[in-house]
Amino acid sequence: MSYAQLPALEGGSPVRKESLPFYRTSHGEEEFQSVLDTLRSGWLTVGPKTSEFRKEFLLHLGLDHGVPVNSCTSAMFLALKVLGLKPGDEVITSPNTFTSTVSVIHHTGAVPVLADIEETTFGLDPEATKAAITDRTRAILAVHYGGQPCYIEKILDLVNSHDLFLIEDVAHSFGARLDGNHMGRFGHFGAFSFYATKNLSTGEGGFLTCRTEAMEKEAALMGFHGMGRDAWKRYTDRGSWYYEVDRFGYKFNMSDIQAALGLVQLRRAEELLEKRTLIADRYHKAFGSEEALAVPQTRENALHSWHLFVLRLRPDALRIHRDHFLRALSAEGIIPSLHFIPIHHHPVHNQFFGDIRSRLPAAERFYQSCFSLPLFPSMEDEEIGQVIEAVLKLVRYYRF
Repeated sequence: MSYAQLPALEGGSPVRKESLPFYRTSHGEEEFQSVLDTLRSGWLTVGPKTSEFRKEFLLHLGLDHGVPVNSCTSAMFLALKVLGLKPGDEVITSPNTFTSTVSVIHHTGAVPVLADIEETTFGLDPEATKAAITDRTRAILAVHYGGQPCYIEKILDLVNSHDLFLIEDVAHSFGARLDGNHMGRFGHFGAFSFYATKNLSTGEGGFLTCRTEAMEKEAALMGFHGMGRDAWKRYTDRGSWYYEVDRFGYKFNMSDIQAALGLVQLRRAEELLEKRTLIADRYHKAFGSEEALAVPQTRENALHSWHLFVLRLRPDALRIHRDHFLRALSAEGIIPSLHFIPIHHHPVHNQFFGDIRSRLPAAERFYQSCFSLPLFPSMEDEEIGQVIEAVLKLVRYYRF
């Protein structure tokens, strides 16, 4: 083997001299101008832009009810609070998610229950979910992982047959569809994230879709100090100083600055999705025939939003573990990520769940082999090529 083929970690030359970050923003002049116009308007917090974004976002999804909020975490928490969960009530969710999905259940006083994932979408396994239902189960919080619709229709059947509530964690899956339906349209609630790395980005931000007007009204009150959704109008020339607080609420509102970004990103939604899809297609073509790698699949009748492109190392294909592979990839100038360290591996959650790895074999297998490649709309052709070059370089060097 020649020196040039050696991984940088082993003393060779890296593919890139400067590291390619896992994510880079895709905001342009239109977003910059929208924020500047909003700053000049004098509305820095919740106001007319937030109201406009709410209407446009719901129209985009084909839904009638929902509330803009400051994060997906707040959206999930509000959904659980609207349901009025009590201590001892159980909520079933996935171990393959970010901590907030489970933390919000704890914050309501309810009990999180982890069910295993299936190995097509890496979302909740409907059979494992069914087995986890008890007479204390009140809701299922289903995660659409990486931009891929989970088997939400089967989860919905369980919800309907057991008289439960369904919350969709759509943090990764704005733009994803199943049978033409956007994610967030299946559950009683859908929680979206507009964090910096997400497919629609407002820096920080989120949205809670609601099945009914009553759910929306309660979420809006609870998310803005217990005040009415249009309480901000008291600061306009048509407003009144008078207001009433109807609930012990929270401070979860979106700001007009975030909404100004969101409105532009929403208009660019199909353009940004197309760019993500083109990058995913290049990755598929490059890695699909490589025996050491497993590429993500798209389930039938689904549109993947490609928030993540997650590769898996096939067991026994390489001489190294996944963690060593990630260190080697970083040394090549390509910064990967990992989605996710399972919930029950984190100390704060492990003290609650204990060692339940044997009950979650699919989640464990996935965690031991998965990693996420850089994928963002502003990636240049050369950068995509360098990611492919680095991954294949390492696979060829480290294979048995």
